[in-house]
Amino acid sequence: MAESLAAPLAARELPALFDRVHAALQARREAIDDLNVFPVPDGDTGTNMTLTVRAGRDALAAARANRPEGGRDALAREVIRGAVRGARGNSGVIISQVVRAVVEVTVGEREVDAQIYAAALSHARDLAYEAVAEPVEGTILTAIAAAARAATEAVADDADIVGASAAACAATAIAVEETRGQLEVLREAGVVDAGARGFEVLLAAVHGHLTGEDAPVALDPRRDVVVHTAGHVCHGSLAHPYEVQYLLDAPDASAAPLRVALEQLGESVVVVAAGGLLNVHVHTDRIGPAIEAGLAHGRATAIEVVHLGEQVAERDAARAISDAALAIEAPLSHTVGVAPGTGLRPTRPLAVVAVLHGAGAVGLARSLGAEVVDGAAGSLPSVAQLVEAIVASRAVRVLVLPGHRNGVAAARAAAEVATREHDVDVEVIAAATSPPAVLAALALWEPEADPDQMAEELGAAASAVHAGEVVDAVRDAATPIGPVRAGQPLALADGELVAAADQPLDALAAVCRALEVGRAEVITLLHGNAASPEDRQAAAELVAGLAADAEVEVVDAGVAPSRFWIGVE
Repeated sequence: MAESLAAPLAARELPALFDRVHAALQARREAIDDLNVFPVPDGDTGTNMTLTVRAGRDALAAARANRPEGGRDALAREVIRGAVRGARGNSGVIISQVVRAVVEVTVGEREVDAQIYAAALSHARDLAYEAVAEPVEGTILTAIAAAARAATEAVADDADIVGASAAACAATAIAVEETRGQLEVLREAGVVDAGARGFEVLLAAVHGHLTGEDAPVALDPRRDVVVHTAGHVCHGSLAHPYEVQYLLDAPDASAAPLRVALEQLGESVVVVAAGGLLNVHVHTDRIGPAIEAGLAHGRATAIEVVHLGEQVAERDAARAISDAALAIEAPLSHTVGVAPGTGLRPTRPLAVVAVLHGAGAVGLARSLGAEVVDGAAGSLPSVAQLVEAIVASRAVRVLVLPGHRNGVAAARAAAEVATREHDVDVEVIAAATSPPAVLAALALWEPEADPDQMAEELGAAASAVHAGEVVDAVRDAATPIGPVRAGQPLALADGELVAAADQPLDALAAVCRALEVGRAEVITLLHGNAASPEDRQAAAELVAGLAADAEVEVVDAGVAPSRFWIGVE
């Protein structure tokens, strides 16, 4: 057994602590992702947490290397800035606040003892609850609160930092297990909250740093069920159906950052350097961005895109490659690489930034006047990407359409950063959390209208939309509606799983029934890139038949990973 340090944590240990926490989250990333109650591709809690901690760690390393003026305070600001900008999804935003709390409480302290450790956890609890518009118990918030309470009580009992950390870990483990019964969806699925489990992993890593031991974290039983689907990366998953390979004329040093970028776009990532030539391989559903990631480092040749499923989607692959090439030649107004201090000045009073994915949906949104940030379930944009798009819009006021329910927190964090650092007035239209809701809002977009009126109208339009989707299950799972098989088409209505079917059209029919399309006035049907041409035609006829009195608009959106989205007004 390793000897307990039992001494205060020195400030110089922060880089090593960041490394340990990041490694722990990275090792458990897939297991945490798999805890998503519904087996759909937005189960990215572990990934978002890992990327957020990585951003904070990298910001710390860069700040230490550059030695910013202002000493420790400046370094602290850079770390917080890095974590917040790198945050993705609700879980990532909350973890960025945990990082912020630790840095704010410990900056200027040569050593961190039990009292400071408990204070940091208490500050993390307060910031985490503030970051969420509608806090829900039985989530990561409950776990953070339990840790803070236990550490504070341990300090009152004269515990040292190791004792306070042990108490916090024990209380967190109990809180995580109790989430199974605190939320109905968790109770029915028999799992713990993914965010809470991720925080438990983080806290255990901190304790391991203090003691020299790896504190145990319970292995979730459902991992034994899903490992066979999560582990078969050699054949591609339903969430990442394309194999993208190319050679890249680029320095060997580009291999590491390119590998990191591709890990955010897919799986089975391999980047091998050989004297100025990189061999690149990734399984993804985002062909264009995967190629663009390489083009940021050098010239790509021998590009190959293969669909790994039973149906070969050559047209979609060709379109994505074409879109990637066009993106490289796109004008500045459509790029999102604006850093603070670049001097861009507002040139218009109002702009709208929308999060969408799919060539058809993106093209339609841009034709309506929106600045678009690529993002979909399981691959939402970071706070930094949203901030860059907001600034690149060069508007005095910007309205943001998050595109997904898990993107609202990041959008709000981006709004705060853009307002504070770039003096842009930003408002998040929180109701725009699905592709149909985003497009319904954009249909009313008028850049010359009164900003307050426009914000109200876009919010009302998005709120009026009830949305559903058909998406393939990414794994076998026990769900509130019963067992679900990997690959089975699932019907979701307003975020709730309502049916599992054997055929995509049967799932679409279930979505239509749940959304009561027969009473609708306007219906928007978005085709995804997973739907065959025959399914697309049949889907349009199905919806038209069920909603004979409604105005039905069909869009070849190319959204992913869903086969279909439907919006009902």
